[in-house]
Amino acid sequence: MTRFFTFALAVVLASSAWRRAPERASDLPGALHLRVNQVGYRPGDTKIALALTDRDLGGQTFDVRTSWGQGRAFTGRVGADRGRYGPFAHVYALDFSPLTVKGRYVVRIGGVDSPVFPVTEDAHAQLLAKSLLFFRVQRCGAGPARGHAACHTQDAVARGGPADGTLVRADGGWHDAGDYIKFLITSGYATSLMLATYLRLPDAFADDDANRVPDLLEEARVGLEWMLKLWDAPRGILYYQVSDASDHGTWRMPEKDKEARPVWACEPGRGANVAGKAAASLALASVIWNDPGKPYFDTALAASYLAAARQIYAYGKARPLAQPSNPPEFYREQSFEDDLALAAVALFRATGEAAYLQEARAFARAAGGAAALSWSDSHALAHYEIARVDPSYVPEARRHLETGLEAARGYAAADPFRVALQRLHWGSAPDMAGVALQAFWYRDLTGDGRYLSLGQAQWDYLLGANPWSVCFVNGAGTTWPRFPHHQIADLARIELTGFWDEGPVPLSAFAGQKIKLSRPDAYAAFQSEGAVYHDDKEDYVTNEPTLDANATGLSLTAWYVASAGLARDAR
Repeated sequence: MTRFFTFALAVVLASSAWRRAPERASDLPGALHLRVNQVGYRPGDTKIALALTDRDLGGQTFDVRTSWGQGRAFTGRVGADRGRYGPFAHVYALDFSPLTVKGRYVVRIGGVDSPVFPVTEDAHAQLLAKSLLFFRVQRCGAGPARGHAACHTQDAVARGGPADGTLVRADGGWHDAGDYIKFLITSGYATSLMLATYLRLPDAFADDDANRVPDLLEEARVGLEWMLKLWDAPRGILYYQVSDASDHGTWRMPEKDKEARPVWACEPGRGANVAGKAAASLALASVIWNDPGKPYFDTALAASYLAAARQIYAYGKARPLAQPSNPPEFYREQSFEDDLALAAVALFRATGEAAYLQEARAFARAAGGAAALSWSDSHALAHYEIARVDPSYVPEARRHLETGLEAARGYAAADPFRVALQRLHWGSAPDMAGVALQAFWYRDLTGDGRYLSLGQAQWDYLLGANPWSVCFVNGAGTTWPRFPHHQIADLARIELTGFWDEGPVPLSAFAGQKIKLSRPDAYAAFQSEGAVYHDDKEDYVTNEPTLDANATGLSLTAWYVASAGLARDAR
């Protein structure tokens, strides 16, 4: 994912009483720094704090105390030295998993306290609602949005395809990131993942506005209705993107755009990937709205989604090449079999037609093993969804998931923070969330929780147990990103509540973009050759919100909210 922007951000801070400023190396005595999951732990969770230090802590003890620092709730012994990280000679594990009493705590060792964190059964409940708020800022078109007025209502000039140069309807949907381009490749991934998660975990999602429709489904319809506009059934045209690199020319509010923007049609022979994502989303939606036991039951709406899903899936099968973004370096995808597999199994759920299930299995087998879950890789989700409706496929899905999870476990074992990636890259944070999701899916299919601790380590890292002590979700924990690379957050001066950040990259990846930071690096003492992160308005590499990151983070949060305690497996 490539973004090209610069901007300045002023943020209205919330919950300032619990906000914690970024640390500096001189803030703590003897260069000892403690890292925890700032959002918190459930009583049954594995709970591991990390100590970054040059000191030899071997054999020493640590305490977990109440948040006011007086009452001692747990005493443990410093665990394994996981090795060097950047400027620190040691990263020690401090395991306090036996602490199950609800409360607010800090970890203390050598006179140093960690950030405050809770232990409670509903530690993650608010995180789910916050994650959904981000999508409301990203809304495009005439509908209600947070932080900006109606925008881009003239998205209307076809580019490429049989209708080139004519007016079409492509308003609505979501802006992709800090820019205002709209991509089917990411909107389709986000919508299909959210709807698949809802179908598995409906009770995790609230109806906060009390209109008898879960808030997640209301938000998903923003994506679904936009997808319907991108499909021109009479002429057999699928549009995959609104606007292009010209969007990056100026820094402005979206309502300042008054001209009709280009709407790009799939190139001849291409489009199987985006068609699969759209068809999967629409087919899953048809299942959801065709449930007579739900108060939002709507047969006409479900039928319209199903008809479009059938047509778009057929379109994708007939064009077996992936359609990249325009320009291709924004979102370059090579595979499509995973997307068509997901679409086929969703159509089987919607129709019961065995041919769709057969095609789903065939496409999934052609797609192969599960890798990191992302906008470009839905292999794991496709295998999981097929196994959910076809018990005979469980052994095959298990084998595919194991392939990816075993590789991830090997990577994590060699990393002091247990990052389950071969190396950090652009979009590392959502890929880590994807590993954790696969660990839940594996347990759901097999009853085997062997990978849950791997997933927990990714979750902890994302929520604060990382070199910078940053919770990568805005408005959560004690220290979160304050200066995202996002035009609306900057110009409207709003807190971008609930956005999931893209996360760290190797120094070389950041340096290659030649970004000039807008302020002194608050995390300079914690950067390394292998991992850098900046909470800076200029850093579109590590600090830009995206639809796909939020969808993956939201889905993972739903599993934590819905699951009744994790199995305590080997750590």
